[in-house]
Amino acid sequence: MELESSQAEFLKELVSLPTPTGSEHAGMMLLGRHIKAATGLAPTIDVHGNLHCVLDRGAKRTVMIEGHCDEIGFIVVHVDDDGLVYLAALGGVTVPLCAAERVVIAGRNGPVNGVIGARPPHLMNAEEKKHVAKDDLRNMPCDIGASSREEALSLVAIGDSGVVDTGWRRLAGSRVSCRGFDNRVGTFAMCEAFIRMATSQCGTGCNVHYVASVQEEVGLVGGKTAAYDVAPAIGVCCDVGFATDVQKDDRKKIGDVRLGAGPILGVGPTYHRGLTEHFAKVAETQGLPLQRKAAPRGTGTCAWAMRLERGGAAVAQISIPLRYMHSPVEVIDLADVAAVIELVAKGVGALDDSFPLLPEQP
Repeated sequence: MELESSQAEFLKELVSLPTPTGSEHAGMMLLGRHIKAATGLAPTIDVHGNLHCVLDRGAKRTVMIEGHCDEIGFIVVHVDDDGLVYLAALGGVTVPLCAAERVVIAGRNGPVNGVIGARPPHLMNAEEKKHVAKDDLRNMPCDIGASSREEALSLVAIGDSGVVDTGWRRLAGSRVSCRGFDNRVGTFAMCEAFIRMATSQCGTGCNVHYVASVQEEVGLVGGKTAAYDVAPAIGVCCDVGFATDVQKDDRKKIGDVRLGAGPILGVGPTYHRGLTEHFAKVAETQGLPLQRKAAPRGTGTCAWAMRLERGGAAVAQISIPLRYMHSPVEVIDLADVAAVIELVAKGVGALDDSFPLLPEQP
């Protein structure tokens, strides 16, 4: 299964936009316009910044399909007298990976380029060379080329956000590297599945509420507020999942997950057993590859948020395999993305008001 070229181009456009936690609006606008052009439906953005679009079939039940749109990044916290900019992490940044990286900050008058420099090896002794990358952003200033605090503050302000400036790179076959696939690729897949359901004559037996949520990386914020607002009976979350085909020792901790082997279906106490079995059966019927990942407790995805808000929803987790999560060079296989779109569209499309959610009663 392959992603259509137009879909790949749209995904490339989406991940080219910086959408660090708290600054997701450009991504939401792009997704909203894309949905409106494809379906004629009118998406809305709520007070928190979450994008919503509803496919109302007049059913009793609503299914919320969700993927968060924010990526990890930085926020400007200080500018010193020499014009150096000091950053704090937005989300789970692996600080040593920032050394010698390019950064782009959303400045006062547009993007501001910077670098997080590294000390020349000529000036370090043998022991210092072992610790070139620091583990605290306070020791890794961002150089935007300014020569004074005044000049720097004419370009950036305290509170401006930024991201590592690494873009879309095609690799062998259907694999691609980029920063921030976590989780623009997940919300992209849910967006495309929603469009497919909205434009299909087969439709769906439930109302479908698509949400691109904000600020997942700092506490599932958008997922919680959206789930409370929507109050779905069923929630389907699409995020990225850890691929363990490179770091093989991690298989003993989180299982054997590989790029190109299909969507990852979450199994465990967080996920509704009937929904899990439903999506597994759909994958089998449609000839889609499928991997399973056991989660023994609540996870850091918005499936957990949907599970707990109000009276809670029956939830399923469908993830896209990802290498090098929370690094500037995340890698996905576009074939996995295509399979996720197909699985969600066919799986949610097959749900209706009669789908059993309650366990056997006494």
